[in-house]
Amino acid sequence: MTKWQWAWEGALGVIAVLAVGTVLVTAPLQHLVNVLALAAPLGLAAVALSLSVRTGTPNLAVGAVSALSGGLVAMAVVEYELSPAAGVLLVLVLAAFAGLVLGAFTVLVNAPSWAVTLTAALVCEALLVMITGGSVIVLPSGSPFPLVAGFVVFAVLSVAGGAFWLNRNVRERLSKGWAGGLLGLAGSNALAALGGFAFLMRLGAAQPSGQGVFTVVFALAAVVLGGTSLNGERGAVAGTLLAVLILAIVQGQLILMNAPSYAYMLVLGAVVALGLTVSRLLDALRD
Repeated sequence: MTKWQWAWEGALGVIAVLAVGTVLVTAPLQHLVNVLALAAPLGLAAVALSLSVRTGTPNLAVGAVSALSGGLVAMAVVEYELSPAAGVLLVLVLAAFAGLVLGAFTVLVNAPSWAVTLTAALVCEALLVMITGGSVIVLPSGSPFPLVAGFVVFAVLSVAGGAFWLNRNVRERLSKGWAGGLLGLAGSNALAALGGFAFLMRLGAAQPSGQGVFTVVFALAAVVLGGTSLNGERGAVAGTLLAVLILAIVQGQLILMNAPSYAYMLVLGAVVALGLTVSRLLDALRD
């Protein structure tokens, strides 16, 4: 990473600290807990997208995979009486296997991963409606895991993944070819599935409409704002984590203000444009 990337992540860190301070001053502590619980599933989707971008296989299905995974875990718990832990383990394996199949297809036919995964997203959304029957699947009891635990898992995976990618040998081996295609799509699918489980635990129910488009746009906004380039050549260490935290706080504050739902969608669009601009500037400063 260049000094400019570190400087940008430092600036995001300052903004995140100020944002958290604003929440603590203007709202009860429970609101911050709710914001962190909100950030966990969306953050895991952002980590998933970041991994796929770094390996040269952008996975536009992370939102749909997340939603479908939550529905599958709910069905496993409600219909087949599995424990939540057993259900999520089974779904993680299925998601990773599906990612391997998508990765192998992408590499074999030399197809653009965005086209392959966009089609996969449509299939996932159809499967979600099919397994839920168009109805909400309510879990029999509350979440067995603390809601903030999901945010901790996301934070650790995000920073660890960014630090791991700093190794040049790792980048050279996983940014192209079979290794990149398989790891990028299998790994991102598994991370997205984990995000779906976090979302399920937060709501206590799986919905037939999983907001896959919103999730993937949020993930894109967090990835580019955090400093990861879409060509995979430049990654971030804590950038994605900080961007997710900032975006989740903004969403939480808009909810407190009773702002219309479309307001946050407009914010995300502006953040994507800002992130792309920052990414271009970081590339130019590195050259």
